[in-house]
Amino acid sequence: MYNLLVVDDEEVAIRGIAEGIDWSALPLAHIFTAYDAEEARRILGEHPIHVMISDIDMPQENGIELLAWANVHSPQTKTIFLTGHADFKYAQQAVHLSGFDYMLKPIDHALLRQAVEKALDEVAGREEEESLRRTYEFYYDQWNRQLPLLVERLWQDVLNLRLPATEEQLLPAFALYGLKLGMSSAIVPVLISIEEWKQEWSARDEEIMTYALKNAAADILLRDREGHIVQEQNGMLFALLYDADEDVEELAERCREYIRKCSEYLYGIVSCYIGEPVTAGGLRQAVRQLSEMERGNVSRMGAVHRKAPDAKPKRMQANVPDLEEWGELVLQGKKREVLDRIEQLFDRLQQEEADRDYLSRYYFGMIHIVYQLLQKKNLSPAELYGQGEWENGVQAMKSLGAMKAWSMRLLGSAADYMDGQGMMMSQTVVKVRQFIDDHLHLDLNRESIAEQVYLNPAYLSRLFRKETGLSLTDYMVDRRTSQAKVELARTNNKISDIASSVGYCNFSHFSKLFKKMTGLTPQEYRKRHQDVT
Repeated sequence: MYNLLVVDDEEVAIRGIAEGIDWSALPLAHIFTAYDAEEARRILGEHPIHVMISDIDMPQENGIELLAWANVHSPQTKTIFLTGHADFKYAQQAVHLSGFDYMLKPIDHALLRQAVEKALDEVAGREEEESLRRTYEFYYDQWNRQLPLLVERLWQDVLNLRLPATEEQLLPAFALYGLKLGMSSAIVPVLISIEEWKQEWSARDEEIMTYALKNAAADILLRDREGHIVQEQNGMLFALLYDADEDVEELAERCREYIRKCSEYLYGIVSCYIGEPVTAGGLRQAVRQLSEMERGNVSRMGAVHRKAPDAKPKRMQANVPDLEEWGELVLQGKKREVLDRIEQLFDRLQQEEADRDYLSRYYFGMIHIVYQLLQKKNLSPAELYGQGEWENGVQAMKSLGAMKAWSMRLLGSAADYMDGQGMMMSQTVVKVRQFIDDHLHLDLNRESIAEQVYLNPAYLSRLFRKETGLSLTDYMVDRRTSQAKVELARTNNKISDIASSVGYCNFSHFSKLFKKMTGLTPQEYRKRHQDVT
């Protein structure tokens, strides 16, 4: 519903318009009246007026001056002028000030009602446009707020093989998210390895502090450069820098600054592994190489590491699949994705008429990948495959169709097994848990535990959390608390001795952690459980 204001210095004119015209067919909530410009300004200031009918010839301040004021203080108001003089000067001024209509007295009531109806239609159209604009601005703002997360998810999908790094898949995504990248654009990946926390954190605390490290990486590593920080599901952080022409030494200095500030302000010791510039299609391989660098580094922590360029760049032969990528998919139990890759490969080979020499290289590559998978899971071929499966592969080299069927059986069976065994813990994690259980009385930390399995501490921490759902710190606190509970309930040993036996030299720290875990002090726990027994 809308409001109408009638302004005239003659009462009979106002009554003729306000009461003499049937306004019932129009969506009017109120009809206000004013006898001069001053009263009209007061009403315009107190109420939303959508249409104003105003006489031009009024004492002290005329309608043209009132319109000039309304344009500033009530710009949504449409003004229809009434005048008894056919003076072109007035009409010209009204048009200049965006007056809606100009009518001569005596007024035809039907024409005036039509003019008001037309003005209200314009008001409704303007309000609809304004509503659409506000809606658009709201969702545009929401889109911009979510855009960093959407871009991060895009790169996560590329790195985790959920999205093929092809032109057909990536270019539309780049355009959608406003990334100024093409398939030949250079990207520099930087792996950020969280190697040690200077304080004991719970799993939730670690997540919060990792988020802080991620934001710090955006502020320092990406400062005035295009790029994004990506956090993998296993907690690993990557900085992807798009303007790869930047001086590498300058990037290394930023990494050193980042390492210093993480140590000083965020209680974290981190290392940065800088890769070579690659295209989006080569990003997965580059990230895998950086991960291998981190995994093999067991001595030089809190430092900048660079991926040295290959002395002789290797050129991939056309149509040779990335069998290591297939192996990763099998390890993740992603059977459908593996079978799709096989389908796509053999469709291309059918068109390009692959020869027996190609199939021979492909066959031995498959055997190598499968043996790697079996080694990672401590399996023998007999546990996964029937007798003669390898010989079937040799026979399958006679045709593309046979080799395709053999490939699907071989990797499909492995993917099914990995999917079914997804919750089983690796031998590394089993060994780590046993070591912790056997050495609760020692002052254990992530570095001393990692030495037992010859792994990088940061890599071990992620592996342990992924397979157990707990950080190493949380697991040690849980096991120490459990052991202390047994001794408190079953022995009369001094509580300080019990604390020492489970690795806590500081009795106050032990008591505080014990109460946090159980809700009781050690003394209260002993009294309650020994009384029961």
